[in-house]
Amino acid sequence: MPPILTQAGQNFASFPRGASCAARSRTLLSSLLLGNLHVRVHMSGPQRSVRFDVLCAARAAPSGAVLSILPADVAAALGDAPAPLVLTDFAGRDSVAAAIAWLREHEVGTLIPVADVVPTRYGDWGVYDDNWAGMKAHIARHFPAVRVTPWFALEDVEFWRLLNGRFSNELARVFGFFTPCLGCHLHFYAMRSVLAEALGAKVLISGEKELHGRRRKANQTTEAVVAYEKFSRSQGLEQRFPIHQIRTEAEMADLLGDDWQEGDRQLRCVMSGNDSGADGRPLFEASQIASYMERFAAPLAARILELRRAGIGGSSFTAAVEARARELLGVRG
Repeated sequence: MPPILTQAGQNFASFPRGASCAARSRTLLSSLLLGNLHVRVHMSGPQRSVRFDVLCAARAAPSGAVLSILPADVAAALGDAPAPLVLTDFAGRDSVAAAIAWLREHEVGTLIPVADVVPTRYGDWGVYDDNWAGMKAHIARHFPAVRVTPWFALEDVEFWRLLNGRFSNELARVFGFFTPCLGCHLHFYAMRSVLAEALGAKVLISGEKELHGRRRKANQTTEAVVAYEKFSRSQGLEQRFPIHQIRTEAEMADLLGDDWQEGDRQLRCVMSGNDSGADGRPLFEASQIASYMERFAAPLAARILELRRAGIGGSSFTAAVEARARELLGVRG
């Protein structure tokens, strides 16, 4: 980690316990913005990523701080953005189709595409630029009044690790199955709930699609989507899934306006297919997904948001999250 980031984190963590979140936030921002460092650029992911802890700090800082940590072209597009502002998942085909489906039925002034940096993904991030250019051109033709901001990504690897990696064996024991995909998508939506609050957006459009041919993914089942929507609502955000029930390629082509095939023009994940057996059949039951989301993933994600909003970082953050996880799992510390 660059020395200036290390020092910023130490300054932030050293505040007295009673210090306000705003005071912590001002210190972190001033440390991160010191010298020539541009905090919106994080080299471990795409160069359009924003660290989630920095976003939380900016959210609690004086007006204008949030725009200052976003990529310059995004901040410029948001400067006089027409309302209503709507966040949309941004990655590959399904997220673009979901955004188009929503635009067909609802008023949108400004569409804000938000991606995510995930430690299990790999590939050429340049496909995101291509996908964004295609989406923007399509929207300009069919919905010319809608402003589309440039895309950017949110990143919090420690959030991902604690929710999806740290207790994986214990989760499999308690719930009878485990896949990191459920919590992975939940952590997307948890971070976006804070972003939405900071920007004044009330709606998040997500591209979860229940069936991919005959294949079902655990994180796109009805039980998962219901849990995601409930979690977002608890954070003050309306989350919608406009393509969840789409079944045919003809319906997707109608939305996209081209022959964009499933799996094309997207990053890969090293965990792809982990929720299916060697015969291709799902290794989960609907009741297991509902139980895992309600009893562990959602309450732990809520605790992580609480800590991030309060400006808690470093070892204190990790210890507090692990303590809550042990409590949810019924394990004594």
